[in-house]
Order: sequence, then structure tokens, then C-alpha cells
Amino acid sequence: MHQYDPGSLRRPARARLAADVRYGRRIAQRWIGAAAIVASCSLLAACGGGGSGTGSTNGTTVSSTSSATGSATNSSNAGNSGNSTGSTNSSGSGNSSTNTNSGSSTTPTISTARALPASPVWAVYYGQGSAINIAHAAATFKLIVIDADPGNGTPAFSAAQIAALKANGAKVLSYLNFGACEKSRTYWNTVPSGFVSCGANASAQISRYSGFQEYWMNPVNADYQNLIVNYVAPRLAATGVDGFMLDNFEIVGHGANASTAPCDAACAQGGLDLVKRLRDRYPDLAMVPNAAPVQAIGGTTGGVSFPWLIDGVIAEQVFLPSTSTSVVQLLKSWQSTEQNLGRSAFFVGSLDYTSSCTATSTAQTAWTAVQQTGFSPSISTVSLDSICWWSFLPVGS
Repeated sequence: MHQYDPGSLRRPARARLAADVRYGRRIAQRWIGAAAIVASCSLLAACGGGGSGTGSTNGTTVSSTSSATGSATNSSNAGNSGNSTGSTNSSGSGNSSTNTNSGSSTTPTISTARALPASPVWAVYYGQGSAINIAHAAATFKLIVIDADPGNGTPAFSAAQIAALKANGAKVLSYLNFGACEKSRTYWNTVPSGFVSCGANASAQISRYSGFQEYWMNPVNADYQNLIVNYVAPRLAATGVDGFMLDNFEIVGHGANASTAPCDAACAQGGLDLVKRLRDRYPDLAMVPNAAPVQAIGGTTGGVSFPWLIDGVIAEQVFLPSTSTSVVQLLKSWQSTEQNLGRSAFFVGSLDYTSSCTATSTAQTAWTAVQQTGFSPSISTVSLDSICWWSFLPVGS
């Protein structure tokens, strides 16, 4: 991993002395909406579990059905009301993005290659592959999230190292910043012909990500969708990873009136549609959003109930520094939904942080609490640039 923003799952080289303070503020902001949503939902009933109903927060509704028969053109700027579904969204370059939400939900065929272990020993590590014992990691973890972005040709992990991580059957996911774009990425400024870089795509930039060198991006924007689906994701997939961890996915739940990075109905639906486009291109790759808002449970895109498109969910700071009951409830909502769909192997992960890799007692207490709740624990330091080899880590399970 190249740089670290303490509030997102990637970016360790940007760690600062104020990292923990900023991280805590960012996580608190992330889950304010989650707490409000869970408080207003009786688990799945009000939020539209499975493929029916709608879920909403902060004034934004992600529809599970659409009655639109024609099409309407919506600007891709974040400030639009964007109440139309079944629409064509235009951006400054002339490319178009079709909102694929339809009036019926179908049960898709799920590739067995997408399957993630239901309760894996897992880790998130954004350091250099050369800095860890690859064989040890491969023997310990059944799921590991890395940053496979090739950058300018010097990736943190080579294709051979990724293959070695997978040698014992582990699944390797790559970080993919879904809801924001970092200025440290090469594609902030430099992209091939036919694409619009994040930096040049002013119409997709919702707002500066406070405290970090990145911008919240509107996922309904056609050029941004094109960049993610046809440039960013292919570069990651080419390394041999098994799928993507979609960071900053909470953008789809911000709502039109959010004080930070507002995301209206068109923006929210665009996020679901973007996942559908990734799924259509990569039917065999796993996708795991970070901080998936509960209202996405009731969403559909392309006639498919959104929960069918993903293979797991994760959340940060669930049990440390203290248990967040709202986030636990959020994860349980996803877990229950997927179980009701018959997907018992759906991965639900909790990523918690300790002050150091020597805080064994704290880590073990949290680890046990996570397991008792029915989630898969991973405990590290906030920098995520090292692996904490806890003495209680099970091996090869």
C-alpha cells in the first residue's frame, strides 16, 4: 500500500501523528447515518430486506422497484434532486450511463468462483509484499485484502506474490476506492484516451473529503463509472486477485441533505448500478463493500435485488474501542438478508483497531466478542501497514 488515510481501509503511508484522532472522527461520521437507519428499522421490515420495499435515510430513497417507462436525463452533478429511476445520466464528455433499475427482481446465477469462506481468519494489509512472510500469511489467512493497484509499475504486490498468497486456497481481494478518489492515485491525473481522470472530472466531484487528499465522487456520473469499470477495475483484476473490497460505499446512504458529501436518489441508485456494471464485467470475482448502508438491502439494479450482487460486507471499529450496537445491528441486517436468500456462506467481517500489535489482551477480548456475535474478526493497528501476528490466531482455518 502506498499512502494511508486513517478513515478508509487503505492508504498507510499517509499516516500522521493525528491519525487516530482523525480516524475516530471519520468513523463517527460514517456511522451516524447507520445508527439513525437502524433505529428506524425493525431489522429488515422497514428497510426492505431481500428484494422488496425501499430503504431510506437523510431523505434519499433507493427504490427496489421502478415504475418509469420512459427515460429522463439527469445531470451527474451531486446537487441534483435526481428522483427519477430508469434514467439516462449524462456527463460533460458526452459519454452516457444507463440507470439499469427495472421493475422486477430476478434471482441471478451466482458463480461458485465468487464464493468467500463464511468464517475465515482474515486480514487487511496494505504494506509491501516484500515486507511480510508470504508463506506464513498464506498458511494463516483464508481471506486477505491488499492494495493491488499497479500505480506507475511498482505495485505493492507482484502477480507472483498474489499467486503465492492464494496457494493454500486463500481468497485475495484488492482495495478499490468506490465512493471517493485519492489524489495519490495515478488515475487522478493520468488516464488513457477515452477516459476522464478523477481530477479532470469536476462534474463527478461532490466535495473534498475533509482532512484527506481525496474527493467524494458521484457514482452516477457516466465518466466516473467508465473509469472504474473499464480502467481501474481491469488493472486490479489483471493482477490475479479474486475480487474487490469496495471502500467508501457508504456514499450511497448519505442522502440529499447530508452535510458531508450529499448523495441524492440518482446518486444512490448510480452506486448500485455501478456495482451491477462491475458484476456484469466480472461475474467470477467477489465484491465486498465497506460500510454498506442498510437501505441498499432493498435496492435493485438491472432487475436484480442488490444483495445478490455482493459476496460479503465489512465494517470498521465495530467492537473497539467499544462495541457499537448500531453497527452490529447493521451487519446483522445484511447477514439475515443473505441467509434468507439461502446464502449461508456470505462473509460478514469486523475490522477493529488496537493501539499496537502488543495489545494482546484487548485484541483477544474483542476477537471473542466478534465471534460470539457471528461475524469474522480481524484486528490490527489503524495504519494497516503491518500484520499483527496475535498468539491466539488460528492457523489454516
